[in-house]
Amino acid sequence: MDRSDFSDLVRRHHLGLLSYARALAGAETTARDLVQDAFVAAWQNVSRFDVTRDFASWLRGILRNKWREHCRLHARETVLDEAALTRLEETMAVHRDGDGALLDRLADCRTKLPEPLADAVRVYYDEELDGDQAATALSLNPATLRKRLERAREALRECLGRKSAG
Repeated sequence: MDRSDFSDLVRRHHLGLLSYARALAGAETTARDLVQDAFVAAWQNVSRFDVTRDFASWLRGILRNKWREHCRLHARETVLDEAALTRLEETMAVHRDGDGALLDRLADCRTKLPEPLADAVRVYYDEELDGDQAATALSLNPATLRKRLERAREALRECLGRKSAG
């Protein structure tokens, strides 16, 4: 696998892996660090990847190991037990559908949102600002932000519905 192929896989699986890391770590910065470490480890070990396995599952396994390593180094943080990890893995696996993932389709749908709606989604969900902070960051009235988020969610639902239907 060359750098370009690996880069494509990183782009394709980044959001799903980040969601998984957020569920494990809770803290956004820790989740992002874990994802970055997992991709580095995946690149370093890509020759060991069994092409008959699901790449996303392999990445989640690497991320789980990075999380365990992080927990050993930061013993004061809450650790998910094996049962909770198994349930989380099962939940993530449900969102796989053949060649792509629900999160991959969602990321594609997000690229089609008009800029005002995309900005509202980015600030509220990606930057994790509360409603008032997000409205201030976008120089909007909080009611306007809520309406944009409502419209964005509806547009995303419609887009995902079209993508799953055909």
